[in-house]
Amino acid sequence: MKRSLLIVAVGVLLLVQMNFGQKLPAKPVPKTKVPAKPVSIAYPKLKIQAEALAKATVGGDFAKVAGFTFPKVVEAFGGKDKMVGVLQNDSAEMKAEGFELLTMTIGEIKQTAKIDNEIFAIVPVRITIKSPDGKEAGESSLVGISSDNGVNWKFIDGINQERFKAMFPKAAEMLRIPDEKPPQPIANE
Repeated sequence: MKRSLLIVAVGVLLLVQMNFGQKLPAKPVPKTKVPAKPVSIAYPKLKIQAEALAKATVGGDFAKVAGFTFPKVVEAFGGKDKMVGVLQNDSAEMKAEGFELLTMTIGEIKQTAKIDNEIFAIVPVRITIKSPDGKEAGESSLVGISSDNGVNWKFIDGINQERFKAMFPKAAEMLRIPDEKPPQPIANE
């Protein structure tokens, strides 16, 4: 449980859970069509900006993290300053418990969809942490959203398919968020 919390708190994966506090019914999520080949070439700034978000997260630059976060999520925190404060507190608590985010590696984008005037992308992320038990790694996804044809991207982290569908029903019909893989010990490290 603590390992999942680490990914949630330090990797900004708590953003959606703390925001949009609505309870959603626990129903099975229908399968969606997923493109078979990578499509990141179409939006080169997507990966660059996702990597900048990852670097800011690992470096503890939570003001920059807030700047890369989807505006409705920032608003749900009560604004940028409050979001930064929450992230700083969570990070400090995690460090006090012996956890540290070591890396956030952005994978190759495999899914994008244009819905009305927005582009949505699912961005895979591999997170490596140091815990009191050693190094561990887990996988998650960011949702990237651009409303200016791929020039600038804002991200939502820690969202599952059910919440994605509640927030963006049209996009959820076309994109499937992979299940999170909680941190597991890394052998030989």
